Amino acid sequence: MKEKLIGDKIREARRAAGLTQWQLANRIFVSESYIALIESNKRNPSINVLTKIAEELGLTTDHIVLDTSSRSDESFTVEWQNLIHGRKPEEIRSALKMVESYLQCLDELKG
Repeated sequence: MKEKLIGDKIREARRAAGLTQWQLANRIFVSESYIALIESNKRNPSINVLTKIAEELGLTTDHIVLDTSSRSDESFTVEWQNLIHGRKPEEIRSALKMVESYLQCLDELKG
């Protein structure tokens, strides 16, 4: 399987976030044409711009460059908070027990 280039990963993440190139460019204070060049793999972003893109898209720079974990810990934390928001304490405890049980099974499968 062909490894995705940095620009391909950024374009995919931007689209998944529902942003246009113009919107992303405005949020990180670069030109839309610069984003287009990055996404077409004609230019590599500077470390500074790469960091801003990753933060804006809820990714880690490692994911973009090395293809590791795709989202930052903060985005997972927000997602978990959204899942439990408005739930009763007993519902949260029950869900926590299910997640713990699931993770324990995964650990046992890994051996």
